[in-house]
Amino acid sequence: MLKGSDIIDKVVVTYDTGKKIVRIIDLIFDRERNQLLGFLVAEKGLFRDAKVIPLQEVQAIGSDAIVVNSKKSVVKAHRVPVIKEILHQNIVLKKKRILTTEGLDLGGLVDLFFDEHSGMVEGYEVSGGVFADAYSGRSFVPASEALKIGDDVAFVPPETAQLMEEQVGGIRGAVQATGDKLQDSAQTTNRRLQTAAQTVNEQLQSSVEKVNRGLQSASQNAGEQLQAATDATSSKLQDFNRDATASLTNNLVNPAEQKVYVIGKCVERDVLSPDGNVLLLKGQEVTLVNAEAADRLGILDELYRATGGSLTANISRNLQAATESVGNRIGSVIHSSAVSLRHSVDSLAANVAIYQARGRRVLRTVRTDDGLIIAASGQIVTESLLDRAQIYAKETELLNAVGLNLATAVRSTASDRWLENKVQLDDRVSIAQENFNTFWQALKAKAEKLQKRSRRAMKNQRIEQALGRPVTRVILDPEDNVILNVGELITHRAVSQAETSGVLNILLSSVYSKEPQISEKELRASEHGMAALVHHGNGRSQLESKSFL
Repeated sequence: MLKGSDIIDKVVVTYDTGKKIVRIIDLIFDRERNQLLGFLVAEKGLFRDAKVIPLQEVQAIGSDAIVVNSKKSVVKAHRVPVIKEILHQNIVLKKKRILTTEGLDLGGLVDLFFDEHSGMVEGYEVSGGVFADAYSGRSFVPASEALKIGDDVAFVPPETAQLMEEQVGGIRGAVQATGDKLQDSAQTTNRRLQTAAQTVNEQLQSSVEKVNRGLQSASQNAGEQLQAATDATSSKLQDFNRDATASLTNNLVNPAEQKVYVIGKCVERDVLSPDGNVLLLKGQEVTLVNAEAADRLGILDELYRATGGSLTANISRNLQAATESVGNRIGSVIHSSAVSLRHSVDSLAANVAIYQARGRRVLRTVRTDDGLIIAASGQIVTESLLDRAQIYAKETELLNAVGLNLATAVRSTASDRWLENKVQLDDRVSIAQENFNTFWQALKAKAEKLQKRSRRAMKNQRIEQALGRPVTRVILDPEDNVILNVGELITHRAVSQAETSGVLNILLSSVYSKEPQISEKELRASEHGMAALVHHGNGRSQLESKSFL
């Protein structure tokens, strides 16, 4: 984004010769299309036409000069009809008052901001107006397609004023942007809690009076009842404490993450099931079977804490620990998935930080290293402005420009900090849960694939070791047909028939595995094999060779 006044008086340089030819006098703006069409470099005289540079002839707009294709890029205004018409109307934008159609004064127009590529006007800088008192007399009016420019006043719709109002930024702004339901719900809950507290107090007062009367009439019975109530209350408090601890653990650390974390760890204390049975003893290593059992019994959170799991540890460190624990068992594929997951969480943290500026007013102009304007002073931070800051890696500068940094982002009221941390935690847990579910499914699929591959390899190895050896029992198919009899050699055909008949395991379990004692005479076969050197009628082989036997 560029500012109109920054372009005035810039020198124009041709790309083909590198010579300075003219300077910019003014900008040519099409109020109907809300777009910059070109630049005026020579005003119209008595016997000469005005000269202009159409925007499409501009190659680059730098901090010191404007680069055009050649000297021919400077043309007479009458050769571009739309520019000629605008110059003929002689409309002066500077110092025009900008009002909403409801009569709200937004200030006097003093400058404009436009996109350096398309020429579309993104906003106007105005002096005075209802939004200018606290910002050095200047404010930023977003460009509107419904802009209507008259002789003295330019009108914009009422929504433009709403876009100029600063909203609550950061995480709280994100919550408010999704609707005021959360705030309304909090207020409603607060009122209900107050009502409930008042009701409880009244009931408690009534109960105390009744107890007093009961104590006066029968102190012994009341003592017994009080002891029973105390025991019941103690039991309920223990259950409540257990449920609250489990709920807190599961809210802060996703159960899927807990399960990955505990595998391979040693428990620091005995872990008991809800019915009092020992699941794991102190010092015992947790396996996948133990983790699944703890999850079924509803004590996965207790197992997580017993293995040293932290409720406040950074999610990225937990993911790294999960990567190291599982990666040793599965390999490089699962390691790559965990690294991608860690990068995803890191990216989420960066996005949350920059989005704290959304809805806030820019207090000073933010520029790129080349001088382009990312955010103008007085402008309200929008989604497109955030995208622009991320493209040019100016997130920190934008946060500072709206008066935010990491310290001020966390320094607020206690309730605000809790709301911000809770929303941030919920967002991270949601992403982590989705990624961990995907990660866990991939892990299980990989494990199943490795198991199938291992079974196939073992099966092929058993078949290779069995081929050519005799069997020690009769091998029958389901129809009681004899596939192999005792002492017959196992062939490829026998393996195929046994596998088709579902008795391959029986065949492979019946292989005679001892090494037979074979004499030198028995080693010579009684007939030639398919690949042996065959003998012809003349008694000589096709190739002469000596027998090794």
